[in-house]
Amino acid sequence: MQANATVKKAARGVAVAVDSRPGVALITGDARATSPTPKLLSLRRAKGRDPSEPEQDTATFFLTMSNLETLRKNLAAYGDWLPGNSVENSNDDDEDEGGENKPRSFWLFETASTIRPASLRDYWTDSLERLPRTRRSTKWEVWIRKDYRDYFLRALTQAKLELDGKPTEFVEVMVYNVVGTPDQIQRVIQSSVAVVELRSASELAADLVKMPPAARSARVDQVVARLQPPLPTAPRVAVLDTGIAGNHPLLAASTAANGFHAAIPAWGVGDHHGHGTKMAGVVQFLDLEYAMQGSGPIPQYTWLESVVVQAPPGAEPLPARDALERAVALVEKVEAKRVFCLAQTARGEATNGRGTATSAALDLLAYNNGKPRLFCVAAGNVPRTPVEPYAVADYADRNKRFGIEAPGQAFNAITVGAMTYKAQGANLVAPMGDLAPTARSAEAWPKPHPNKPDVVMEGGNFSVDPGGAFAQPSHQNLVLTTGRNLPQSPFSLTGETSAATAAAAGLLGRLQGSYPAYSPASLRGLLVHSAEWTPAMMAQYQSIAAASDQPTARDICLGRYGWGLPNQERAYRSADNACTLVIEDELTPLTLDDKTIKLKEMKYFKLPWPTAALKALGNVQVEMKVTLSYFVEPDPHAYARDRADRYPSHRLRFDVRRFGEDDSSAQSRFNALEDDDGQSDGGWQIGRQYRGRGSLVQDVWTGPAFHLAERDGIAVGPVKGWWADIRKAKRYDTATPFSLIVSIKAPAGAELYTEVAAAAAKVNVLVEASRR
Repeated sequence: MQANATVKKAARGVAVAVDSRPGVALITGDARATSPTPKLLSLRRAKGRDPSEPEQDTATFFLTMSNLETLRKNLAAYGDWLPGNSVENSNDDDEDEGGENKPRSFWLFETASTIRPASLRDYWTDSLERLPRTRRSTKWEVWIRKDYRDYFLRALTQAKLELDGKPTEFVEVMVYNVVGTPDQIQRVIQSSVAVVELRSASELAADLVKMPPAARSARVDQVVARLQPPLPTAPRVAVLDTGIAGNHPLLAASTAANGFHAAIPAWGVGDHHGHGTKMAGVVQFLDLEYAMQGSGPIPQYTWLESVVVQAPPGAEPLPARDALERAVALVEKVEAKRVFCLAQTARGEATNGRGTATSAALDLLAYNNGKPRLFCVAAGNVPRTPVEPYAVADYADRNKRFGIEAPGQAFNAITVGAMTYKAQGANLVAPMGDLAPTARSAEAWPKPHPNKPDVVMEGGNFSVDPGGAFAQPSHQNLVLTTGRNLPQSPFSLTGETSAATAAAAGLLGRLQGSYPAYSPASLRGLLVHSAEWTPAMMAQYQSIAAASDQPTARDICLGRYGWGLPNQERAYRSADNACTLVIEDELTPLTLDDKTIKLKEMKYFKLPWPTAALKALGNVQVEMKVTLSYFVEPDPHAYARDRADRYPSHRLRFDVRRFGEDDSSAQSRFNALEDDDGQSDGGWQIGRQYRGRGSLVQDVWTGPAFHLAERDGIAVGPVKGWWADIRKAKRYDTATPFSLIVSIKAPAGAELYTEVAAAAAKVNVLVEASRR
């Protein structure tokens, strides 16, 4: 079969599955799909992460004929080995082999129970519950080795299989959507030698809420008369959704010329379902109810763009990642500062925090070869229908069993959950300030995973039905926005994480307009940096901590609320007792030294600090928040190898000078790469060991002011990712821009700003948002 696909003889081979011994973790070392040795295609860990998983670890390898012969020799050497023996194929230098003249692949054999031919199921890296078990054609997400693309396409042609959408290209792999039966996919795997893993295919879907608004058409003209259009240079918010009703009186003045597109032109650019028009209204007004209550001017801070990425009824949908790539290409034909709003999720992909094709494609779009883009994406909602409404019992643990949907796990995106301050009437599900009823969370995600969601915004509330078991959206506790059905219904209602995402995108667009010189890393960092937990969220934290411990409560609440609700005033301005510093810089994480890729540099910043003011406060408790924001290039196949640490190209971390420590000692300690968890430096909310997950690193320190007076130095340095593993990618001299944001908050009456502003004028700091 491989000869028919014209696979070169040296590349031909077989796939084998290696099962672990019961209760023993399989050790595969640093093998990957492109290794010259046996090529690790995937590693599925035993039951525990997912109830549908088997009881044993299983690794899938592809072996060329040469690899197969080597494996046989290594296995024979393993059978003959005794401690102290000298073995011809020993590998003392490889940390994965264990030293002591052990044969190559020693720990693989030591932890394995069987080696057998690989089946279709062994290639499947999604939940086994999603593995197609029908003989009929279905959509598959097929991951292949990039260098073997020609073999794969020839095998598809021979099998007469169809491609669905365009492929997505990553550093070593490409992702295709293929329509075929399991038998056909099995034949393609065997004949092409290209396939490394299979996953369930996905497409974008919105959580559409059909709720008729109160008749307020008579108010439209009054609101339109108060609108002030955006400045010509204002940023744009691209709404990737179902389209926008561009002729809506409340949106027409702020829709960008030639700003309407469709991922497939035949879909048309109009709003085919109403969801996109609702999102556009939230982007521009946040909540129309508050705009309608006033009488003064209503400034418009951003222009609107629209791309239809969800197929209209009756049309064949695109793969989610393909739709996103097309959308970005369409709007970027016009150069502008821009925020992308994706209030949609990729249904059918993993919800366990593991990177998917869509989340990785979004990470790649956001990274953009070091020229980052800003994305706000929805965390997703608990599924509900009129027949199966929301079950109130799920709110007791804040929807723990419903993980954030793809692409919400994307490192580079701002993932938005939902909370609510809307609590009019009785018998509501959510207390004021707590999680919105149907918002998903990352609480149950297995570690390690990026800290998600990043922030929460208003998502409305639900009313409990008379029976007490179920709940429905409460019309008086939703977000008022624009509707597409004109002229009969110019207003509509929306909620959940869709509305929250649109609000976050609108807020981020306003921030971009206020600070056009700031980098995307700074803007993203400032939005998250400004967020705080509400009193209701703090009450949940304290309750959980009392029942368990503080680290458990921290992880649970971060998975539900992220860093909390953004504070618009804090994002924009300092005050006398609270000031924010923004430092934009770059460093080169890696370098090639004698054919070995090594860490290259760290940077140490001496901050303009209100030392005198802090010392004067003495033992008064103060707060310092530090945010490190940057963007990474993804390698999504890392998850199939159980190497989540190699998904990002690199990581950055920070550490702050400690009380009683001089600058030289602080830098030496950081360079020593101590692996502590922050216990030796008390007062941190997250701690050094856990705050580095994702590409937005944040932590909060609380302690006496006189201690903070000496904490005026901060180091930033790299941690290895896949850039350090793949030398042929030549990323070892690539610089990484980053933004370091530091804020101090003291009790009212303290004077911090004046001293910081004076000191900042003497150093290279973009001193922050202007003081009010």
